[in-house]
Amino acid sequence: MSEIRSREDKPLPGIECSEILIHDEDNLGTGVFTTVLEPAAMSKINPILSSIIHEPEFQLIVNINSAENEVTVLLGKADNSPASSREVFILPEKIDTSKAHQFDTIFKDWKITELEMNGEGLSKAQLK
Repeated sequence: MSEIRSREDKPLPGIECSEILIHDEDNLGTGVFTTVLEPAAMSKINPILSSIIHEPEFQLIVNINSAENEVTVLLGKADNSPASSREVFILPEKIDTSKAHQFDTIFKDWKITELEMNGEGLSKAQLK
């Protein structure tokens, strides 16, 4: 029952760092994935894609799309099977794009349960 923690600095343009925390190595479907954007990244890059993949057991993808005012999160296995969980969250209407922002994706039992931006929970989008 060891913890898994992995951090990557500057994995892609616009991302300061990303970090995965899984509390129990025997339960990869429960944990937190954090993405910290560089200052002004949301005003320069759209969309911003942050991901972690450990084939074939795990993948999590966070697509921050400020033009559409939403963040799409996919969670599942990295074996070409469909995502086990997909959620779309609404970004706040007024965002200071000159600042750095932190997104925390919280998942439990292979389901995305919450997305926080700078410590505040974001609302899920209504199905269209």
